[in-house]
Parts: sequence; structure tokens; C-alpha cells
Amino acid sequence: MAEQRSKQPSVMDRGAVKRGEEPLDRCAQRKREILEAALSCFADEGYFQTTNRKIARKAGITEGLIYHYFPSKKALLQEIILEKFNSESSPAQQCYARWEPEFDRHPPDKVSFRKFLLELGQATFEGLERNRNVLRILLTEYRLLDEESEPLFPRLIMELSMDRFSRLLEKYLVSSGARDRSTDMKDAFFLGPIVSVFLFQDLLLGHRVRTLDRELFLRTLVDHFIAGIDGMDQALDQTIQVEKDGKKG
Repeated sequence: MAEQRSKQPSVMDRGAVKRGEEPLDRCAQRKREILEAALSCFADEGYFQTTNRKIARKAGITEGLIYHYFPSKKALLQEIILEKFNSESSPAQQCYARWEPEFDRHPPDKVSFRKFLLELGQATFEGLERNRNVLRILLTEYRLLDEESEPLFPRLIMELSMDRFSRLLEKYLVSSGARDRSTDMKDAFFLGPIVSVFLFQDLLLGHRVRTLDRELFLRTLVDHFIAGIDGMDQALDQTIQVEKDGKKG
């Protein structure tokens, strides 16, 4: 009798059974199992070589159950991308979440902004490392990720990282008294090199040709980036002077 009672579903589970549905926690767990199985298959065999049957076998479920959660294989891939880069649990998003309120309370100076850049650089590397398999898929199957003629991954990068970085960069430009407070192109000069270095060193196996000290790279990048921003006004003055001298000549 005790064994029978232990096997009886909870009130929530019984309600789900009556409706012919899975309990919410079981539903979420099943979806997670499918996503992880699909990511593993896509990374190992490629998108086109992976079938729903292989994904189902990897997840330990029937093939038809996949369609209960995802209408197509492409929808599965898009969900993987969205989940990996649209999560507040990602290192970069957590970094932004820590520094945004801090810079709202205390406008960034050179010391605090440098500390932020170092943390963001480390968090970006950590996130890229975590999502190595997703990035490998993106490099080979990027044409599949267009969404209404707008590439999915670049849109996520702009919304989740570049835009947030630009807003904090603008706060620094304002607080430092810079005359040129436009963030156009400036933001790419920081985040771009980090992504490029990771792709070359890790995914394209550049580390076999030349090793790279990430800590030294980040410190060098941060110092050059800040020096470049701080020197923009001086460079602008020199450009104006050259133009004036040219007109006089």
C-alpha cells in the first residue's frame, strides 16, 4: 500500500494528466534534454547531417515527441542560439548588470571604466568558451539563421552586447568631458578584437601556431582602447588644424 501511495502523482501532476499534458517541470526538463541533444548532434555531425531521429536517439525519446516542442529542425537551432546568447545568466550579461547601476550612481572615471573593461573582456572570453559548440555551428550554418532577412545572431549581439556597451561607453565619454561623444565605431574597436582573437586562437586552432596570454592581451587592449578614446579630441584638433593650414596654402 505504501508503495502504491508513493507512486501516486501530486495534485498538480494529476491535473496535468487529466488534461493530457506533462507537468510544467517535466515539460521544461524534456525541452532541455532535446536542446542539449540537438546541440551535441549539430556540433558533432553538422546541421544537415543531423536528423530528428538522431536527436531523439540522443535524448532517449521518440522522434515524434520532438515536434511536440519544436515545429522544425531549424526552430531547434534558433532556440539554441536564442537561449545561449539571450540569457541573463551569461557572463557578459551579468557583467553589464553589475556595472550599469554602478555607473548610474557614480559616472565612470578612467579607473572604474578600465576595471569595467577588464571584467567585460574576461566575461566575454568566458561566454565564448562556454558556447564553443554554438559558435562552431554558427560559422558553418549561418545562412540558416536569417529571420525575416535579418540575421539572428548579429541582431542578438547588437541588442544584448553592443548596444549595452555603447551606452556605458557614452557615459564615460560624457564624464571625461570628451567633445566627440559619438560611440559609432568606437564600440567595435573593443569587442571586435576579443571575438576575433577567440575565433582565430580557439576555433581555428591558431594556438597551435602561436600561443596567446589572454590576460596580457586584455590589459593591452584595454589600455590602448582608453588611450585611443582619450586622444580623440587631440586628434580632432590636429585634423582641424591641418585642414586650416591647407586652406591657407
